[in-house]
Amino acid sequence: MRLPTAPDGRRGCSALARYTDEQIAGTAGSSSGWLLVEHNGPWRHPGFASPGLDKAVVSQLAERIAGHAVRPQLIKRPGANERTPADGPLRAYLVHTSRTRPWTRRIDFHNLAELLEIDVTAAERPEPPSFGTAVDHTLYLVCTHAKKDPCCAMLGRPVAAALSEGQAEVWETTHVGGDRFAANLVTLPQGVYFGRLDPESAQSTVAAFERGLVLPENYRGRCTDSGSAQAAEAALRAHIVAPVGVNAITHLAEEESEDGVRLTLGHDGGLYSVSVETVEGQECPTTCSALSPTRPVHHRVREIRGGLTRGAAV
Repeated sequence: MRLPTAPDGRRGCSALARYTDEQIAGTAGSSSGWLLVEHNGPWRHPGFASPGLDKAVVSQLAERIAGHAVRPQLIKRPGANERTPADGPLRAYLVHTSRTRPWTRRIDFHNLAELLEIDVTAAERPEPPSFGTAVDHTLYLVCTHAKKDPCCAMLGRPVAAALSEGQAEVWETTHVGGDRFAANLVTLPQGVYFGRLDPESAQSTVAAFERGLVLPENYRGRCTDSGSAQAAEAALRAHIVAPVGVNAITHLAEEESEDGVRLTLGHDGGLYSVSVETVEGQECPTTCSALSPTRPVHHRVREIRGGLTRGAAV
């Protein structure tokens, strides 16, 4: 594969996106349910077509989640590969991302067919199922899916390795979206996306998140929100300057206007009005394997007004 090359000589879609300083705010995917399945590889694209997975079982799982808001992901411990021996049972997670009722359930299994015994569509619902073990801490997923995009592997693996030295639960995972923003990190069940991480910024990001704070520099958005809402929150977090809590900014209203979207956000007793417009970005290859460049859609914040006290006109 011939990788895209930035004018400064760096190669890969992520290098080109960094060179042009492409906006990362407002680029998180939209997902309410997640099915994470441990599989050491090798990984192919799509992930659930990877060798070593029972094709009949995968086919049945795919049929069950078809039409449901459940995103399937393969996961593995940082640095693990197909030659890494399994230490006890493998793990699967069902995760529901939500601003109000997020949850995570862990299911241990020895054979993939055991996952057919549970209702994997439960991940799209706010009420957690009775099966599995409740998980009360954050899972950190780093995309390292080389077969999807080499940038994810080249930049993601060092980030996953660095994070594995800490106390947080970290997994490498298959494609999460936004290859050109590698290295990408997703927190579950909160559904917060971070991009353009390196080992140092990733460690700072996770350390802050473990304290309940979001560092705004690498914030892409939250998969529970629209692209406009993600961009608005990212801009407000940068506007406030000091890191604020994961759930410290509340989304109170989102209305279409003549020139875009107008959002009302709340923080620390005040209200903010954020105007967002949708624009075409600069022509670029969105992945290393893109046959031709495209113009990605960006949600650009035009204005932030506030913080007004609650009850005041916005």
